[in-house]
Amino acid sequence: MMKAEDLKKSPFNLSDDDLKWVVSTWEGLSDEEKAGQMFLPLCPMVTKENMDRVLKYRPGGVHRFASLSAEDLRSSAAYLQENSPVPLLLTGDLEFGTLGTIGVAGTSWQTQLGTAASRHWRRDCERMARIAAREGLATGFNWTFSPVVDINFNFRSHISASRSFGSDPVKVAEMGRLYVKALQEEGMAACAKHWPGDGMDERDQHLVTTHNTLPLDRWMETYGRVYRTMIDQGVMTVMSAHITLAAWDRELNRKATAADIQPATLSANLNVKLLREKLGFNGVIISDATGMAGLTSRGPRENIVPAVINGGCDIFLFSVDDEEDFGHLLRAVKGGVIPAERVREAVYRILALKAALGLHKKEKRVSPQVLGCGEHARWREECLSSSITLVKDTQKLIPVDPGKFRRVLLIESEPVPIFGPPKSLKFREYLEKAGFEVSPMTESTDPSPGAFDLVIYLLNSSKYFGKGTYFADWPSLHRGTMRSMIRTWDRVPTM
Repeated sequence: MMKAEDLKKSPFNLSDDDLKWVVSTWEGLSDEEKAGQMFLPLCPMVTKENMDRVLKYRPGGVHRFASLSAEDLRSSAAYLQENSPVPLLLTGDLEFGTLGTIGVAGTSWQTQLGTAASRHWRRDCERMARIAAREGLATGFNWTFSPVVDINFNFRSHISASRSFGSDPVKVAEMGRLYVKALQEEGMAACAKHWPGDGMDERDQHLVTTHNTLPLDRWMETYGRVYRTMIDQGVMTVMSAHITLAAWDRELNRKATAADIQPATLSANLNVKLLREKLGFNGVIISDATGMAGLTSRGPRENIVPAVINGGCDIFLFSVDDEEDFGHLLRAVKGGVIPAERVREAVYRILALKAALGLHKKEKRVSPQVLGCGEHARWREECLSSSITLVKDTQKLIPVDPGKFRRVLLIESEPVPIFGPPKSLKFREYLEKAGFEVSPMTESTDPSPGAFDLVIYLLNSSKYFGKGTYFADWPSLHRGTMRSMIRTWDRVPTM
């Protein structure tokens, strides 16, 4: 049983006055408000009508998309906080890459994998975190769902891929530590995700429950090491995902059946016995988005909603339907389906997180001038130039000179829309400006040495949820199903 004094320990490290605020706030909450603290809805459009809609639940926090304009983010943060009796956790996925750049004014940055590829990865990881914190705080965020500390053991994984720091557990742990340290030094809460660790299964928990299939001893050496490092660094929160870890369930019960093995979002075995009791985590556990099929496929909603909290998650993230899901949560609180002690423990930790961030005191203001500022732009360019990676050059083609390879066949994948319109790399324009004569692949192109001096394949692709298996789409690249079998490298130098 958690005691109030436990909130003086890491990662909250509350003072006596902070703890008094937590206890007195808890004592003043109704059942509806206690349920609200455990509920964190999504507010995709920050109209007054939409903000009022989520505020009626008296939620513990509200999630907004970082892609909104900086002005909309700042004004919505002010409105939400002014109209909430208890300070709000205002969350975002400030990951960069395809997620997390603040509107058009914020500093864009590499993916986590791109940052890991930098020759100066320690420096650039810290800078990445500081930009996320400073620009996030300047637009009203106080908690980011980053870093991703998955290990990309399976290169086909949809979630880890470029969103992770790579496939080396030691490097993932160190980069996660550097990120958490810098981010929380700036006053932004960090969130290590996706517990108990993605990167083994090539499937996607947006579409299906996924599995971490490592044996327990190997899990402890890898993912366990990563999470111990995050906890030792004082990470304030962990995101529990729709991922199973059968090895741990079977360590606790050798007769565990498939039905006994639940994803972390529903598993006290994983959240309480492994993360809290064995690894020593004392912070807030938040579920991953509860509208994902990896969770919704596990049973009826009236059972799933309380099961997430009873399974050890302190906060229920998003919903399928706000009204219905909050109703399920409130009935479970009032009816004792979620025990009173479990409610107290969850809400105490949520309030402690708010106190640790100083939300109950005068709001920390960060100047909006920090958005896209010169220092951040310089850091971005230094990271980009440092992270360009040559994987191999067996034909010794680099550097590519238009004097030697004037006629170029460019075989380029179609840009994919990810949270917005598709973005072209404009690589053809770049090559032509450099003096190359560039032709695109068409349905009638014959990639022969008589026609071209060099073939360049450009795969403008990124992994993202719901995409399906990651592969080179030869029919699309070569403009035809029968042409998918064309190969050029035995006849023309090919990159």
